[in-house]
Amino acid sequence: MSPERAGMPYASASIDQTPVPAVAAPLRGGAGVYVVGVLGGLCLLASAWLTIDGPGLSPRPAAPATRPNPAAAVAPTAGGELAAAASAALKPLGAAVEVVIRRDDTLDGIFRRLSLSIEDLAAVRSLPGIRQSLDFLKPGDTVKLTSLNGGLTSLTRRISDTATLTVTRAPAGGFAADIVPNAIEVRTAPLVGHITSSLFRTVNELGASDQVALQLAEVFRYDIDFAQELQPGDSFRILLEKVWRDGRYLRDGDIVAAEFVNSGRTYRAVRYTLPDGTREYYAPDGRSLRKAFLLSPLQFSRVSSGFGLRWHPILDRMRAHRGIDYAAPTGTPIRAAGEGRVSFRGEQSGYGNVVMLDHPGGVQTVYGHLSRFAAGLFVGKRVQQSELIGFVGMTGLATGPHLHYEYRVGGVHRNPSSIKTLPAEPISASLKADFEARAAALLQGLDAAPQGSTTVTASR
Repeated sequence: MSPERAGMPYASASIDQTPVPAVAAPLRGGAGVYVVGVLGGLCLLASAWLTIDGPGLSPRPAAPATRPNPAAAVAPTAGGELAAAASAALKPLGAAVEVVIRRDDTLDGIFRRLSLSIEDLAAVRSLPGIRQSLDFLKPGDTVKLTSLNGGLTSLTRRISDTATLTVTRAPAGGFAADIVPNAIEVRTAPLVGHITSSLFRTVNELGASDQVALQLAEVFRYDIDFAQELQPGDSFRILLEKVWRDGRYLRDGDIVAAEFVNSGRTYRAVRYTLPDGTREYYAPDGRSLRKAFLLSPLQFSRVSSGFGLRWHPILDRMRAHRGIDYAAPTGTPIRAAGEGRVSFRGEQSGYGNVVMLDHPGGVQTVYGHLSRFAAGLFVGKRVQQSELIGFVGMTGLATGPHLHYEYRVGGVHRNPSSIKTLPAEPISASLKADFEARAAALLQGLDAAPQGSTTVTASR
């Protein structure tokens, strides 16, 4: 039986805690040897007693003979971040740790995790004009820290595509902050596609983002109803800005010129920046593409019920349907079809939650079955065209989520899909020459888009 199981104490012979029995040496060579053996055994027993916390408690490791390297004693964590940070804190000025922001991370938590001075963080956060740039952290962001013996020497983080925040310890004490501009490069690239299923799929298969598809629909939203009129065989060409920084692609930018062929009819647009900085899209001859009313209050949906007589699914009888129903998921944003004033916001019989807007010329638009209203929407408020007014739902007499949309002139219902409205003002005479020069260059680039190498056909 081992000494430990017999209830006998044991001594630690080394730092790895290998047990050594605390027993006397065997009796050999007479009483002198016996006495020596007893004394040796008593010494071992005393040593064992001093290395435990008392009778019946767990043994406590004996102190090592030499002091280990503190950096080597740090246990590794996920990704080695803590070990790297602790090691960096012992290095000379200039050693850096780059922290990738995780969900729910804060600078306070990061400083504590890396054993950096909380007093230094407080001093940095008190610097004027940078607190929001410091505290607003998003998962995936990076913060680069350098330190000396636990004291912060510098902090660097990119706060936008075009700016980096740097904080450094001043030689005389304290910290100084600066926002350094990052040079970005905007390149123009062509994008060519043919529709066989959806606009989104075609754009995605070309390697561009959903935002590009939304932009394209916005450019031609007054001439093409992308909810009803998109056809297989339609095609588009785009000149698209792409944003680069330090030789690396960052993101898609804005459309500067576009062409869309819908049911055999060609529409073209170029972007032009007005003197006040406003950017608008115009036809090549200078006509504004913007009109008084949108063709649809929803960007992408399908018509589930048109204007005219129909069999009502809830009332179970024929009834005049004096609007258009757009089927869309609950929560889909609804936009004001035109500039106007809110004349009603609330619940009304079969409409459920409904918004009514009054427009110039005796025109009124109605938006029914909403799940909820946009924040800050109230009776009397003036809204701009395309401004958010609510979200698709199925309140009132509705069998599924959809928007019921009406267009009235002088109180008389009109078919919204048949309304043709006048465009906004064209390019002014004073800007016409500049516009024509810029438009010609953009259209030349659009026409030069290589059809074969950049075209991707979307399929179901």
